[in-house]
Amino acid sequence: MALAAPTTAVAAPDARSFRDALARFATGVAFVTAAPDGEPAGLIVNSLTSVSLEPPLLSFCPSRSSLTWSRMRRARRFGVNVLGRQHERFAIRATPAGADRFAGLDWELAPGGVPLLTDALATLECEIVAEHPTGDHWIVVGRVDDLRISPFKDPLVFFAGALGAVDQGLSLTSSAAAAAPSAGP
Repeated sequence: MALAAPTTAVAAPDARSFRDALARFATGVAFVTAAPDGEPAGLIVNSLTSVSLEPPLLSFCPSRSSLTWSRMRRARRFGVNVLGRQHERFAIRATPAGADRFAGLDWELAPGGVPLLTDALATLECEIVAEHPTGDHWIVVGRVDDLRISPFKDPLVFFAGALGAVDQGLSLTSSAAAAAPSAGP
């Protein structure tokens, strides 16, 4: 049985409350990369999600005001680097706009032309199949063409405004608070 939609308008929550509520949803952290005009570029995101298994699709949500994404999208291909706990300092350093996001990183250009970290928990090479402007972000959908999974199993996690890790007992251990990743709430 379907429920009837309410007919009275309800005020939307303020942006800070909305962000605080979604901060209670723990996410992984990824470094989305591309090489527009042969130059590596990347964004730290926590909005990565699986969309479809057949075909293999994923999505992430960069800000519509992101100058980095406006350059990256021209390549039509991107890489996803799932970050591990060993990347925590990098993620904090690379999150602000204008950061040199490839300084000190070990990466290689994948056969599909995207920069991939050599020590990521997983890397995925993708082709952009759709972009949807939604609110103040884009929803970017990519088809996964190739992937690599490493034996490392210590993910970097974003929760309540801080980066941390999941310990063996599946509880979150948090380090110093970090600025929110550049994409997602």
